[in-house]
Amino acid sequence: MKQIYFIIAIALFTGLSSYAQKPGFFVKCTEAKGDEASKYVMNFERLMATDLSEAFHCATVNANFSLLNRLKWEKEYQLNGGDADFNVCSYLKCDYMVSLRMIEVNSNLLQVSARCIDYKNKMNIMADANVNFTTVMDYAGFATACKEISNKLIKELGKYEICAFTGPVAITISSDLDSTNIEDYGVFCNQMDQRYHKETMIKNHTFSDWKLERKGIPWTDGTMTFYTDEMSKTVEEDGCHKCKTGKREGGLVTTLTSSMKVKGTGISHDSQFQGKKQDDTRIELQFLESDKYLVIAKGTSQPVTGEDKMVSQAEGTCDNQPQETKLLPRDIRIPLRVIFGPYDGKATDKLLQQKDTKEVKNPVTNEKQTITIDFTLNQKDH
Repeated sequence: MKQIYFIIAIALFTGLSSYAQKPGFFVKCTEAKGDEASKYVMNFERLMATDLSEAFHCATVNANFSLLNRLKWEKEYQLNGGDADFNVCSYLKCDYMVSLRMIEVNSNLLQVSARCIDYKNKMNIMADANVNFTTVMDYAGFATACKEISNKLIKELGKYEICAFTGPVAITISSDLDSTNIEDYGVFCNQMDQRYHKETMIKNHTFSDWKLERKGIPWTDGTMTFYTDEMSKTVEEDGCHKCKTGKREGGLVTTLTSSMKVKGTGISHDSQFQGKKQDDTRIELQFLESDKYLVIAKGTSQPVTGEDKMVSQAEGTCDNQPQETKLLPRDIRIPLRVIFGPYDGKATDKLLQQKDTKEVKNPVTNEKQTITIDFTLNQKDH
């Protein structure tokens, strides 16, 4: 038994911060004041553990009373020659710690509270619930108060994705930029008024199609395809161009065009987890106070090297340049950064499903995007 209690000490200080394969709760009544309240500590833990199990089917829920009972049984078992193979850590390793309190304020007033702490995130308090309950100090009264406090706690936990939603998520993004920028003003040279005129035209189109599968919180894999067609043209007419040699000034027309077409496929695997490369794509679900949620998709395509065709030419008084064509390699990556919602739904629902389209415009570049999303996410029960 000394070995078992040594394992308990280690688990209490280290095991609780570990990542379990499935979410786990540990329930413990940390305070019970009053003769009647003290009698129902085990019942309080059991009722809370039962309600948490029903609300979060995917989670493992252990309680302090069951651990103590198991240790008592294990002691008798080992004293009678049984093998010491009991794993205390399986009881103590958890993601969420639920602490309970019961205080008898007077003969008819019971104060009950519950708090859930997230051990994975620096012990942040996820949910608090408090009830002042007027009741007869018997089991029925305690049970009613415990049920009310567990309902309040579970409602607060509904803001968090404890049981993962999984399923297909399809996203398409069509981006178009069609812009013309003109710069025009008067200049003076050779004792004459001239003009400087520069016109830049850009026509870009990119389409990306993301076929994703959400497999956890927020881990996602899948594939994507894209194509992009870019073209720009700049014509500069300078009536007072200063020649590179001598002090002459005169007219010069410079034309520069750039064009590129490229296709690509695949999701980036630059990130690593436990020494293995993984997809950079993530589907995050952000649950809000108002029983609504946002879908946030992030990702990056595999890089593709395209050839940027650059054609330049200059004609005028001096510094003439014949037409010249260059092919310049350029790496292309297509990012995925979209937010959809808010939609009706909460973390305790069993199904989240939407099909939506939205159009957005970049206020700086004036690029227009049409974005679609289609997802069916079911909550995992195991």
